[in-house]
Amino acid sequence: MAEEPVIIRYFKELFSNPGESLMGKIEGAEVEIKGELCPRKGNKDQLFLYGKLDGKRLSKIRFMCALCDPHMFVAADILCRSAAGKDREAVAALDLASYEELLGGSSPEGFEHFKRARELLVLGMMEVLDS
Repeated sequence: MAEEPVIIRYFKELFSNPGESLMGKIEGAEVEIKGELCPRKGNKDQLFLYGKLDGKRLSKIRFMCALCDPHMFVAADILCRSAAGKDREAVAALDLASYEELLGGSSPEGFEHFKRARELLVLGMMEVLDS
């Protein structure tokens, strides 16, 4: 499947503004999770999410990708921007409108990546907060 122009635009912006990037590991992260999430057959997006908590809310969140297609890079960045400052229930409630607002358009495949990354984050928060 061809990459959508809205995804390519956002993807290029991710790498053209390194000072604003949310890519990277957080040392001492309370939430540290990895998942293979690609909805495309044959691809293996490996997403790593790192979060610091303030009580039950994410005070800081960052991501790293391995073997990721542009859709996953974009989805992970939007997830991190959307989830910061939120508790598990608010992260779980992030929806299509939340995604498209930051993306600046529509991408059904991008949203599929976003949903998988969001589910991974919610499970990771549950594991830490419920233990």
